[in-house]
Amino acid sequence: MALVFDQISDEPQTHAFIIGVGGYPFLLGGVNEQQQAIEHIGLLKQLTSPPKSALAFRDGLLAIENHTSIHHSKSLGSIELLISPSPDDPQPGNPGEQFEAATFNNISNAYNAWKNRCDSHKENVAIFFFCGHGVEKMDHFLLAEDFGDNPNNPWQKSINFDMTRSGFHSCKADTQCFFVDACRQITGEMLSNVIVGNSLDTPNLLTTPCLNDLTTEAAAKTKVAHGPKRKPSYFTQALLKSLEGLVADNKGRNGWSVTTGDLAIHFQTVMGIVKPGQDHVGRCPSFIKTPVDLIRFDAPPPVELSITCNPDDATPLADLSCTDLSNQNTQTRSPNGVEPWKIDVVSGIHELTADFQNSEFQSCRKHEVITPLDNYKELKCLPI
Repeated sequence: MALVFDQISDEPQTHAFIIGVGGYPFLLGGVNEQQQAIEHIGLLKQLTSPPKSALAFRDGLLAIENHTSIHHSKSLGSIELLISPSPDDPQPGNPGEQFEAATFNNISNAYNAWKNRCDSHKENVAIFFFCGHGVEKMDHFLLAEDFGDNPNNPWQKSINFDMTRSGFHSCKADTQCFFVDACRQITGEMLSNVIVGNSLDTPNLLTTPCLNDLTTEAAAKTKVAHGPKRKPSYFTQALLKSLEGLVADNKGRNGWSVTTGDLAIHFQTVMGIVKPGQDHVGRCPSFIKTPVDLIRFDAPPPVELSITCNPDDATPLADLSCTDLSNQNTQTRSPNGVEPWKIDVVSGIHELTADFQNSEFQSCRKHEVITPLDNYKELKCLPI
């Protein structure tokens, strides 16, 4: 069964559809490898990261649902899961865990069941996650497990994502989040061929788009998505860190939360944290409409705060302190040779001070908003 989590009720809920395709039996290295008519298609390889990514996303959603102080904005009602393991990693899940394959027909059937659940209430949250091979011409095509079973027309087992996304707008759910972790490359040979593919849904030009829309992709046009072998992709790691609270803020609202807007605005920054040293600007485009809460927190999220002085040589000489203005809890550090000062705090407004036992620098005091993502603060200490 593709439905691996079932707590469906009549209340507004979150319903997720997760797909991870790593094994492509008809492509290079597959158990039924076939000579493909389009050369580039025949060079697409088996993948070990997508199944791990899909399972990590499933586990992340379940962890939030079972957490004592972090919650989905609408309780988790169901998870539909399809996994096609790579022959290089035939058991990506727990020992003995079995999965329904991510063939085109299975994806189509699971999509229909998922959409029906999402359509049950206007306040539902619909989440779609795909990780696997993808190519793009005019539209973005996602490749099912049995892609290439017809070497002369492999596109029969591909999903036209753009048309599918447009078609899903007919669903009643006001909040719709689509996360696509797939490449968007194309070759000259593919440009000379007509690519049709199949939509999982029928777009209606008269349908009004959903109120709260978030569509985020792992790659910009003509670019590739990346992931380490037998581990979740960098996109998936960034998505999970974001949902767990790395992009949380309160923005004057009633409590801390992660919104669709927070995800869209900060995703590039989180990708840079997950995979340092690469230019991620523009690599993960997002379409956002009317931000809405996805994850809520009972208490301000924890932060590992780093405090330093400017100039650098003032830091080891400073008496540093940090006071949480919500409860007046103060932490201090005497002058030493360690820099910067790293402490655990909670998100919120803090008073930071730097005092000096000699007259080399002037003392500094300021109030700062600390969040999980904005966790490096500098005190400007002028020389005397």
